[in-house]
Amino acid sequence: MRNNMRNFTSWAAAGLFALLAAAPASAQDDEIKYAIAGTDGVTIRNLRDAAGIPVGQFGAGTVLAVHKTMGRWSQVEPAGGLTCWVLGTYLNETGVSGRYDVNANAVNLRPLASSGKESFPLMEKLYIGDTVRIVSRLDPSVEFAEDWIQIRTPQGVHGWTLSSSIQVAADAAAAEATWSGDWKEVMDAMGAKTPAVSKKGQKITTGSGASGGTTLPDAGNDDLARARRMMNSSPPKYAEAKELFAGVLSRVEAGTPLAVAAQNGLSQADAYMRIETIQRQLETERATREREEAERAAELQRRKDEKTPLMGRYDARGWVESRKLSDGGTGWFLRFAGKDSCAIQCSSGRYDLSMFEGYEIGVVGRMLNEAGASQTTCDLRSIEVLSARTKK
Repeated sequence: MRNNMRNFTSWAAAGLFALLAAAPASAQDDEIKYAIAGTDGVTIRNLRDAAGIPVGQFGAGTVLAVHKTMGRWSQVEPAGGLTCWVLGTYLNETGVSGRYDVNANAVNLRPLASSGKESFPLMEKLYIGDTVRIVSRLDPSVEFAEDWIQIRTPQGVHGWTLSSSIQVAADAAAAEATWSGDWKEVMDAMGAKTPAVSKKGQKITTGSGASGGTTLPDAGNDDLARARRMMNSSPPKYAEAKELFAGVLSRVEAGTPLAVAAQNGLSQADAYMRIETIQRQLETERATREREEAERAAELQRRKDEKTPLMGRYDARGWVESRKLSDGGTGWFLRFAGKDSCAIQCSSGRYDLSMFEGYEIGVVGRMLNEAGASQTTCDLRSIEVLSARTKK
């Protein structure tokens, strides 16, 4: 039964991981730091490797958000986004020139206009509710949906740069203000508007393209971005992310892109929480197996040790003898096979050692190796009488 449960647990975990294979794969630090590009500027790549493909090059003094550092590389994000490629079929016009909405979830961001292995995508992905800016097209002669579209990524997408090419911002607050201000300018230039605060219970709606384009609620987008960062934080904050997703769902109309994105996020957070539960169960099972194996090994060793003088159950063994010490006191010792086994004492006062003189005993206790002592002392917890010398 235990093996069946273990197999089921492993299968269930594998199944959930497979279902979430398209979920955001990035990991961020809880606290974002800020850095400045060095005198030679920075090249940001899709991979943590010098062979990675550039997705952005920025001049000296550019402010970057640093999400994590691994060895010689730092995961950074410039204000204004990186330059990547996506297929046009995943983008919808908004009515605002150069601005497109994402119409699918888990859309790959590739450094080249190719889906081949040479164009390994960034860790982050695009989701319904994201808005991007178009830079260029690969082949304007083909249908937009069939063409590769070069875009500037939305906020929250990172790439890798050499840590040696950046410097920690001397004034973190000022750097953060600059970075956030640059992003705001980008959003303002895209025509994004901050929606009016709705009354309690009022639903936020998204307009249709027929009336001049779709205006996505910035508050909803911000909450979605925050929720995704919480899910990707270390450790993940799935419960808090669920609250944000649920909050977006309560404020937007069903069926809108934001509602779909929030519902997808809520489902992902639930699935990840189930995975965590299964992982904890697997870890408990692993610890139980290791403990049982250790106990079996100890039992085998004990049985093996039964053939030794300690018989697998004593810390020391021997005949009890008393001796006068140099300070005039009496010391007690165990002697076995013509040699001293150890000195013995009973600090608890449970045993009167004089009662065992002339007897062979097996003892269990705490072995003490005091500095300067000529031999080990056993502070007794229990005594078992094994034999007594025959009277002459």
